[in-house]
Amino acid sequence: MHVSINIVSWNDRRYLPELFAAIRSQTHTDYTVRILDNGNPDGEALQYIMQNEPHWLAVRNTKNVGYAAGHNQLMRIALERYTGDSADHAVLIANSDMDWGPTMLAELVKALEEHPEIDAVQPKIFRAYSESGDVEGNAVKSDILDSTGMRVRSGWRFDERGAGEMDNEQYDAKTDIFSPSGALMLLRTSAVQDVMINDEVFDADFVMSGEHWDFGWRLLLARHRSLLVPLARAHHYRGMLSTERQSWWKFARRAKRAYSPMHTYAIRNLWFSLLKNCSLSEMIRNAPSTMWHLGFRTMQGAIFSSEQRRLYMRSIIVLPSMLRKRRTIQRNIRISAADLRRSIYESRG
Repeated sequence: MHVSINIVSWNDRRYLPELFAAIRSQTHTDYTVRILDNGNPDGEALQYIMQNEPHWLAVRNTKNVGYAAGHNQLMRIALERYTGDSADHAVLIANSDMDWGPTMLAELVKALEEHPEIDAVQPKIFRAYSESGDVEGNAVKSDILDSTGMRVRSGWRFDERGAGEMDNEQYDAKTDIFSPSGALMLLRTSAVQDVMINDEVFDADFVMSGEHWDFGWRLLLARHRSLLVPLARAHHYRGMLSTERQSWWKFARRAKRAYSPMHTYAIRNLWFSLLKNCSLSEMIRNAPSTMWHLGFRTMQGAIFSSEQRRLYMRSIIVLPSMLRKRRTIQRNIRISAADLRRSIYESRG
């Protein structure tokens, strides 16, 4: 199986040497790497790419267009340029701030080849830390889980299953997941083409946050199964490692960031995901928990965050586009409500 490896690069020069070494060390060698320079602010990442693997550079943007739009660009290129049998083609969507085990790609490909009923897979992702802010020579590869797939909690709250837990193989027995993590996923080309809307894999109207769970939900509705492959391993950098207790003022500063742009868009985009993907019956069924969890967070943000209020007002303009996408998605639903609820329950592990 040929794999198109798609990586969006932004402000990530310090991660590229380890990532490039990990790609070169893969035991599965039938791949093509494409990197999008997403308006890197300092130019160092672009310089490193040009010096080390210039043939991997596929696109340069003059400004950062975001995760969704960037990966949509690379996906279109991958689909257009692959000339072989589409049944023998998969696309790896990957963050740049990661290190892959040497057999990661081989294990993911093996899962797709051995399970034709599976269309999306992800590795077991662990957390990596930098002791000094510099990845090279200072990385700590932990046994703390970062993701074993996306799960859905009550009130349509999405999070990474197992995040922050020590790995004791507690998620290995049940490998089906609601959707793969946005940090690293391998997708069968036929499934991607089946659920694309207006040549988009991820919804570019989201701007930031939540694109991967929205896409995974769409995959599931079209009856494309996702799988965790425990033998495939990767590490995801999560800032600096610290065992220091936080003082009260550090805790307060952290709480103040609760209404960061990422958080603000995450709440808005969760409403958009519900509008697009959720049936009317499921909306009614889950209305109490949704209003308790999501409704409370929305009201809290609208009261205390002027940025969130402005975003909500601007979002009215996007509503017609969301409704058109909803019609497309709802027409393509192939899973029963009972099977959907079962998948949501089983995703919790």
